[in-house]
Amino acid sequence: MKIRGDIVRLYRNVHSWAGITAGLFLFIAFYAGGMTMFELPLGNWASRTSALPAPVPAERLSELVQKAQAADPTVATNHTVVLHPNETSPSSLMWTVSADRDHGPARTVYAGLAADGALVTQTRTPSQVGYFLNILHQRIGLPLNREYGRLIMGIVALLYAVALVSGTIVLLPSLIRNLFALRLTENLRRVWLDFHTLLGFCSLPFHIVMAATAAGFAFHQPIMALEKNLFFPAAPTHLAQKDKPHHGQNPQALLEPMAIVDAFRTQVPGLEPDALAYSSRGGKLSLHVMVHDTAEVARRPDGGYGEVNPYTGRLTSTDFLPGHQTPAFQVLTVIYALHFGTFGGLLIRWGYAVLGFGGAFLFYSGNQLWLSSRRRRERSAGLTEDSFGTRFLSILTTGCMIGCISGVSAVLAATPLLPEGGHYQTVEALFYAVFFSCVMVAVCLGGARSLRPLLAVAGVLTLLIPLTDMMRCLASGAVTSLALSVDGVALVYGVVLVMLALRKGQRQTPAAGVAVTP
Repeated sequence: MKIRGDIVRLYRNVHSWAGITAGLFLFIAFYAGGMTMFELPLGNWASRTSALPAPVPAERLSELVQKAQAADPTVATNHTVVLHPNETSPSSLMWTVSADRDHGPARTVYAGLAADGALVTQTRTPSQVGYFLNILHQRIGLPLNREYGRLIMGIVALLYAVALVSGTIVLLPSLIRNLFALRLTENLRRVWLDFHTLLGFCSLPFHIVMAATAAGFAFHQPIMALEKNLFFPAAPTHLAQKDKPHHGQNPQALLEPMAIVDAFRTQVPGLEPDALAYSSRGGKLSLHVMVHDTAEVARRPDGGYGEVNPYTGRLTSTDFLPGHQTPAFQVLTVIYALHFGTFGGLLIRWGYAVLGFGGAFLFYSGNQLWLSSRRRRERSAGLTEDSFGTRFLSILTTGCMIGCISGVSAVLAATPLLPEGGHYQTVEALFYAVFFSCVMVAVCLGGARSLRPLLAVAGVLTLLIPLTDMMRCLASGAVTSLALSVDGVALVYGVVLVMLALRKGQRQTPAAGVAVTP
């Protein structure tokens, strides 16, 4: 395919500037996003093992709920009956006593029955480390609130899309000749460029999905608000009042949990309920029957739910019920699933994690390639030192990207030592303390000279993860397969980072004489 040279140069410049502008943010989004593929296992790993109330048999669930309501009347409108307790939901009955939508899992009461039938409860906050990593990726590393972080993320996603389109156009003229020509015998800059091109092109569908869905998540609320104001006039007051509940009426008796389960199984054959989540909306009790089916596309990692009338057991809404949605909601679910990898089971989640970490490397290599080209031009122009712009981007590339790796490793290494596995404010403060410390080191030493010491710091912090976790396991006397998996991955990754930092010499590009390091 032939494209005029001036057009290719224009798109190459667009690709470079859009890429380096968005790359710093996108590195954090993809690095933390790769870890969110295992948000639930990380939350289970980080949570403290303790003597929680034992699960009760199905026939005693009603007794457990009644005794919990007698001890705390607020339970009636805020509780979850867990039908199949597991590591994430370890007791048969749970309810929250405080909630913070921006700061992850709420303080939760876990309830069960003792051998003599007495109510036994334990209150704790589940570890919020996994949730923090998810929010870090959603807000592209910026310590902003949900609203402003989402808008900036949308702008970065648009720049991301521009970089994808322009990069593809630049590649088209030499697609067949250069795509799979990984020239390992030439200078290091050429190797990096070939690898960057190959990685970017092969993962292009994934990146297109990420850019499009991220922009949609960022701007869907303003768009929906505009559509509502333009096309859906407010309902008349006398019609709106019809839907308000009449508090003077005597409420019906709630169905017992197993009666709800039986009614749900009858209406939705093939889906097994996992939990019954009761909540209050506008003074009216609502019930979500939680299900998880790996054969269906779900909006969230923990599955979906059907809305059920808690008094009659009748299914009232299937908007979020996997496999039973309307076409419009199914399209929305597919969009969410494509972004968060909530389909296809563990294999897809591992694939998304690899693509996420590969994307982080793509942005890092893109910045390093730009820096190398910039330095070559400056040396050709007679400059003996980097210009301010080159130094500034080099500092940000090293400080922010290696700072992100160090911050995440510091959070995971501290998790076994933090109360209740780490509260959101604690792990957030720790991450940004390490992150900005790395940026300051890069400012003081310069981007190139600070790379090796910062890589060493990141490696040491990563190696601390299995050390602190083994200390916790030895103290508790329990070593789980999940702990061994997390520790094994951290050990290998930490060793790789340390080896990169301890290399005796850095290879240089013959053309520029400037180190280009991974």
